Parts: sequence; structure tokens; C-alpha cells
Amino acid sequence: MRLMALVIVALAVSTTASQASDRSTPSTKLTIVALNPWVGRAVFNVNCEPTGGDLPDPTNACAALDRQPDLVTNPQPFVCRGGPASHWLIEISGSLKGQATRQSFDTCWTFQAPLIQEFALTWDVLRAHLVPRRHKSLRPGTTRRFAPGVLRPADLVTCNILGYHLSLGVPVPPVAPGGRATLGGGAHSAVALWVAYNRDASVTASCHRGKR
Repeated sequence: MRLMALVIVALAVSTTASQASDRSTPSTKLTIVALNPWVGRAVFNVNCEPTGGDLPDPTNACAALDRQPDLVTNPQPFVCRGGPASHWLIEISGSLKGQATRQSFDTCWTFQAPLIQEFALTWDVLRAHLVPRRHKSLRPGTTRRFAPGVLRPADLVTCNILGYHLSLGVPVPPVAPGGRATLGGGAHSAVALWVAYNRDASVTASCHRGKR
């Protein structure tokens, strides 16, 4: 009985020590937000110690961070000539091994950007992580200012005017200060939707008949 009691005590001490060791291991918990005004907003989560999150292979992602912490502390972009849907602002926030980090960088969405490659963020993965966009509509012939926080970069503004449906994403600073969409044809004058993201995080939009 005495031997059994000693074994139980030893096991309890070992378990307690293991739990204390786990608690003392600095954890990694990161949120990655990717923004493009033509496509929208994608959100990814990376957790290490314990491993988790919603990347395709969290274990490989955590191993990559162990080898190359600068993937998130000093992310390297890749510049290309791609179309409007190719260029993204990536924002990283959270903690890396217990240390707070916050970074942002502009890049083409390609495996030639190290973070995108190491985290296996293919186009299919990107599309799967798109979140619903906030949406506001304008009446024809009006200009409207939306207070800070109502619309975020990459959210959506629309307007139906003279039989046309215009749609434009909120610009993503500092990539572009404003955006404009125009359409025209037939017997109608050209129509235009203009959207700008302001310094105070408000959004100004205007939907009107243009000049031919």
C-alpha cells in the first residue's frame, strides 16, 4: 500500500510539473487579414503551443514560424504586374511566442511571397477564407459620408442608376486613396459611382449621372 501511494504521488507530481511546463511555454496566436477592394476581406488564424487555427496545415505553419519568425515580424512582399485582384494588403496582429507583433505589407498573392508560400495559402484557400463584406447602397444622384467604422476597407458600395447596377469596393489605404466605376451606353448618359476612404476612417461615396 505504501508503494502504491508513492507511485500515485509521483504520478501526480509529474502531471503537475508537465502542466506547469505547458503553461510556461509562450504561445503564438496570430490573425492575418488580407484586403483587396475588388475581391474583399479574408481572415486567417494561426495558433501554436498548442497547434491550431484554420490554415491548411497548422503543424507545418508552426514549424515554418519556428524556422523563420521573420515571416511575420519582417514579411517580404513580391511585386508583380497582375490585375486588380492580384494586389493585396496583408495585416498581421497578435503574439508570436508571447511577444506582441503587428505588421502590414502590400504584395501580389503568389507563392513567391514567403508568408503565402510557407502557409500554403493558395487561391482556393484565399477564397475559402473570404468573409461577408459590409454593404451600403446609394440613391441615384446623391453623395453620402459613412461614419468611421460603418464601412471598412474592401467592403462594398453599390448604386442602381438609369438601369445600371454599379458596384465598387472601399479602397484599401495606402494602396489607393479612392476608386471610381463608370458605365454608359445606348440612349443613357454615362453614370458613375465614386468611393473614397478618408484619413479619419470615414467613407465618402457619390452616385451620379456623368457627362458623355
